[in-house]
Amino acid sequence: MTVAGFVVAVLTGIQEWEADGTVGTTGRYRFPKARLAGYLTDLTAPANTADPTDPEYARLAGLLLGTRLPSVSGGPIAYVPTTTTADQPATEGE
Repeated sequence: MTVAGFVVAVLTGIQEWEADGTVGTTGRYRFPKARLAGYLTDLTAPANTADPTDPEYARLAGLLLGTRLPSVSGGPIAYVPTTTTADQPATEGE
């Protein structure tokens, strides 16, 4: 997740999502299997404040936290995909 383009939190396991079901909030989702791999409390001295149990999650968070990335925003919090369109398999008709 980014704020003003800076990565301030890294979530893993967001392959599944559910709409919260509240009327008028169709754009709000929850991620039941999401796990926090890292977050920052200070951009001037970025350090992972979380303690992820999976070493791969810790490595991923270390690479991303505090960096500036292009992101997609639907509000004050933006999301950065972990794959690019080049990483995606071609769909029929392309």
